[in-house]
Amino acid sequence: MKVSAVIVNYNGEKFLAGCVASVFKQAKRPLELTVIDPGSTDGSRALLKTLGESFKELQVVLLNENVGFAAAANIGIRRMQGEALLLLNSDTSLRPDFLEKLCAAAEKLDTRFGMFSGKLLRQQDENLVDSAGQFIRRTLRPVERNYGKPDKNYPAGRIFSACGAVMLVKKGLLESLRFENEYFDEDLFMYFEDFDLGLRAARAGWKCFYEPAAVAAHYRGGSDRGQKHKIFLFRNKPLELKRHLLANRYLVLTKNASAGLLLKYFPFLLVYEVFFWLYLLIFDIKVIYGLKKYFKLRKRMKLKGKMLKGQGDKELTGWII
Repeated sequence: MKVSAVIVNYNGEKFLAGCVASVFKQAKRPLELTVIDPGSTDGSRALLKTLGESFKELQVVLLNENVGFAAAANIGIRRMQGEALLLLNSDTSLRPDFLEKLCAAAEKLDTRFGMFSGKLLRQQDENLVDSAGQFIRRTLRPVERNYGKPDKNYPAGRIFSACGAVMLVKKGLLESLRFENEYFDEDLFMYFEDFDLGLRAARAGWKCFYEPAAVAAHYRGGSDRGQKHKIFLFRNKPLELKRHLLANRYLVLTKNASAGLLLKYFPFLLVYEVFFWLYLLIFDIKVIYGLKKYFKLRKRMKLKGKMLKGQGDKELTGWII
């Protein structure tokens, strides 16, 4: 399997050199490596120039503005020459046999497996897992299996989807889910774009595989400040990003969740929404203005949802935990 690697970097100077070096150190070298930088304001661009001198094969695309993760990733996808995409955040690093192990697993599976995940450890503490595959909570939110916990050594096998920090995706899957000229949904800008891709892929009959022998590390949230509970992680994020998180949750449900699915999990949704909105009203009321994005885009999301063809809810409910 010929693989094109794409790194999306926005103000990731602290991690970028390590991420690039880890890709070039792979036992199975990718066909190409492209870094997409959507308007970084730290020292990333000067660093990319230096990295380009050290790694002559490195391709760099510099954008003049922050177009968001989804749009930046799509630029990389449209440029790729390989049969599969290795997509990485710049705050990740791969062990030297990561791609070799993941491709070896992928090549043994049937053709409906189009997405692949390795084991992601916490870069801050590799005794903890960042993601052992993505699943769905009963509140219809994404959950990274074993998030922030010691490794439970889950075996290789089928999972719902892959964490967007590091994922391997076949070009055929991406092309089958393309809407207009988009693979990841650019209306989301950032956050939930990997969950949205996983939902669309599952509904279309694609499968995802987890290979724990392929190991990478991810620095989850540079602004986490050591907090473990997700409500504190949310609270510490910049206001504009929190607004994207709020709007995108509802946009992804509008696009991908049927009335039957929402009704089935309504009690869980109700409890979560009540507590979350109480938090917003008491502690973070300015985030609510993010709903302007939702009301602006909901009709377009409904249209995108109608364009999806697939197997309905049956391919989703088995992954809800």
